[in-house]
Amino acid sequence: MKAKIIQIGNSKGIRLPKSIIVDYKLDDEVQIELREDCIVLKPVVKDSRAGWEEIYKKAANKLTKDEKDWLNFEDPIPEDWTW
Repeated sequence: MKAKIIQIGNSKGIRLPKSIIVDYKLDDEVQIELREDCIVLKPVVKDSRAGWEEIYKKAANKLTKDEKDWLNFEDPIPEDWTW
């Protein structure tokens, strides 16, 4: 497959066909590896939990008093309990 090098501002780049972007699950960023005789583009692996803490903090601020009480609920283990 061939691709033309195009002018992009002061840089140059190539356009990737949509089928390649879809098939290789490329998103907004790619990892570029420079090898002796080729350039390798790989999808950037993102942390699947990225941003969870911020979402949790926003959600925690919207909890009612009853919901917050349930989050702090502790079930005491009786002293005579044995496994």
